Amino acid sequence: MITNICIVGLLEKYTKKVAKRVADALEMFYADVNELLSYDFIDIIEAENIVGKDYILKQETNKIKTLSSYENTVITLDYKSLNNEKNLKFLKQGSIIIYLKLNKPEYKIKLADEKLKKDEADLALKMFVERDKVLKGYSNIVVLANGTITSVVKTILNKIEEYYEKR
Repeated sequence: MITNICIVGLLEKYTKKVAKRVADALEMFYADVNELLSYDFIDIIEAENIVGKDYILKQETNKIKTLSSYENTVITLDYKSLNNEKNLKFLKQGSIIIYLKLNKPEYKIKLADEKLKKDEADLALKMFVERDKVLKGYSNIVVLANGTITSVVKTILNKIEEYYEKR
């Protein structure tokens, strides 16, 4: 049974802000996969150097599997984690996936707030169309996230209500 909400987007910090507000509005718990992994490994880059990338990916999948079994939780994770077949399968079993879609001009503006390195920001802009298409395909609900966080949260709440009314 689907009892969780997974909110994804191309901008990590923005997605977390929106997801926390949605969790508050719905009186749900909030969990970010990457923050939980960082807590487990303190220095995830150093841990990857010691135990290897495959081990870290396995732990990430286990964390997502565990979170998917929770109830009443709003979950966030980054694009890379969602773009893993096993992770996506676990999330779809216990969550509706909501994609915070931005148009490209709004994306460029909000990308500056992410405080990425120049090469990471350039890559994010180059991959915008492809990643947007992938996330739309993974999602149960797509929300145009242009505007204030308050208006985006209201739109998400309305879309969730519509989603459940259709089912």
